[in-house]
Amino acid sequence: STLNFETLNVQSGTWTLTSVDTAGSVGWYTSLAEVGGKPAISYTDQTNGDLKYARNSAPDGSGTWTLSSVDSVESVGQFTSLAVVDGKPAISYRDLTNGDLKYARNSAADGSGTWTLSSVDTDGNVGLYTSLAVVDGNPANCRHEKTIYALKYARNSAADGSGAWAISSVDTDGIVGGYTSLPVVGGHPAISYFDFSTSDLYYARNSAADGMGVWTLSSV
Repeated sequence: STLNFETLNVQSGTWTLTSVDTAGSVGWYTSLAEVGGKPAISYTDQTNGDLKYARNSAPDGSGTWTLSSVDSVESVGQFTSLAVVDGKPAISYRDLTNGDLKYARNSAADGSGTWTLSSVDTDGNVGLYTSLAVVDGNPANCRHEKTIYALKYARNSAADGSGAWAISSVDTDGIVGGYTSLPVVGGHPAISYFDFSTSDLYYARNSAADGMGVWTLSSV
C-alpha cells in the first residue's frame, strides 16, 4: 500500500496526487499539519509497527518528502495526531503493545532533530482516537480509554510537554469517546466525539481555559 498526499489549488480545481511513502503497508492513522511552513504527516508503518514522520521540502507539498522514524519500539503509532507545540512538531499516539498513550516532540522546528518520547497515560488500555492540540499555551489531548469506555482529557504543565500530565474524565456515561477532535473554541478546549452506546455525535466544552474546569456535554 502507499501513503499519498493530495493538494487542491481552488475548490473547483484539480487534485494533484503524489506518493509519500511506498515501502510496505504504510499510511495508517495519518495526521496532516503545517510544520515550519511546509506540509508534514505523522502515520503508522503497519508492516514494521512503527510511528513515522514525513515532511515536504516545498510549501505546497510538491517537493521531496523526507521520512523518519519516530518510535519503533514494539508495535506503536496507532491513532496519530500531529500538531506544532511550542514551535516544534509533536505527536500523540497509542502504543498498541502496552496499551499506553504516548507523546513525542522533536528538537527541531522542522522535525529533523531528535524525537523525545514520553508516556501520557499508562493506566489501563488507553490512547485510542487521540487528538492533540495546544490549550492555553500547553499541549493537551483527548482520547478514548477502552478499559472503562470513557472519554479522557490530559494537559501538560509545560509548554513543550516535558512536564506532568494532569488527567481528567470528560464523559463516562456508556461507551464514549470515539473519533475525537480537540480544538480551542472561544478560548476554551472543546471536544467532538462519538457515543458508541447511542450512535450519537456529542460535543463537550470546558468552563476553564486550560480544561481543568467543568465539562458541559450536549448531543449534536
